[in-house]
Amino acid sequence: MTLTQLQVFVAAAKAGSFTRAAEEIGFTQSAVSQMIQSLEKELGVSLFQRSRSGITPTSIGERMLSHARDILNITSCMTEEANVARGISSGTLRIASIPSVASRFLPGLLGSFRKRFPAVDILLLEGDSDEISNWLHSSVVDIAFTVMPDKEMQTLPLLQDEMMVILPDTHPLKDSQTLRFSEIAERCFIMPKDGCIRKMLQENHINPTVTFEVREVYTILTMVQEYIGVTIMPELYMPPVIPKVVAIPLSPAITREVVLAVRNWQSISPLTAEFAVHSQQYVKGIDFTPTSK
Repeated sequence: MTLTQLQVFVAAAKAGSFTRAAEEIGFTQSAVSQMIQSLEKELGVSLFQRSRSGITPTSIGERMLSHARDILNITSCMTEEANVARGISSGTLRIASIPSVASRFLPGLLGSFRKRFPAVDILLLEGDSDEISNWLHSSVVDIAFTVMPDKEMQTLPLLQDEMMVILPDTHPLKDSQTLRFSEIAERCFIMPKDGCIRKMLQENHINPTVTFEVREVYTILTMVQEYIGVTIMPELYMPPVIPKVVAIPLSPAITREVVLAVRNWQSISPLTAEFAVHSQQYVKGIDFTPTSK
C-alpha cells in the first residue's frame, strides 16, 4: 500500500469516476484503475461499486476512505512540520464555515492570514452545522467555524452571537432598547431558513406563526423593510450596512456561541494551529455592530 494509491483512492471517490479522477490528478485512466484494483487486492475487499453511471464507495469502502484521508492528513502534517522547521510556511488549509461567519468576517480573516502565509493554499467549504460535523468526522476539512457542534468535536470559543429582532426603521417600536417576543407575536413572521435558528427559538419557548421561510438574508431584510413581516436572526447574519431596518436585542437575551471546531486539537497540523490562533486574534479586533444606510 502506497500514499499514491491512497491519493488515487480519495480522488476517485470524490470524482465518482476513474476517468474524471485521472484527468484531475494527471494520471491515465488505466493507471488509476490498476492502482485501485491493486489496493482492493491487497486489502481483500471491494472499495467501489462499478456501474455505467460511475463508481460509488461500498460500505467497507467508505470506512477505508475515512482511514485513507486520515493517513494523508497525517503525512501532510509531517510535511508541514518539516517545512516549519526549515522556515517554510506552506501547505493546504481546508476550512468549513456556517454562512453567517463566511459572509461577515471570514473574507477579511482569510485575507489577513494570506498576507502572513502567501504560500498556503486555502480551501473553503460552506455548509450547515450537520454538514460541517460530517466533514470534520471524515477529515474532509481541518478546522471549522460552527455553532452547536457535534459533542465528539473539540472546540475553541470564538464569539457570542446575539439574537436580534428586525423591524422597519419607521416602526413604532424602532427606538426600543430591547423587545420581548410578545410585542411582535401578532406580526407576520419571516423565518430564516436555518435549522439552528429555529431550534434556538423553540428551546427558548418562542414559537412564531411562520408566514414565510426564506434562505437569503438580503431578501428577508427587504421584506421587513417593506412591512411584509418581522424576523429574529443572529447579529452575525446582518450585513455591515443594513437598509432601512433596525436590529433590536431580544429580551430575554438569546445568544449562540460561534466556535472553532476540530476532531482533536492534539493531532492538528502546525498550519491549522496557527490559523486557530490567528482567528482568535482577528475576531477580537472587529466591531460587528451593523449601521443603517
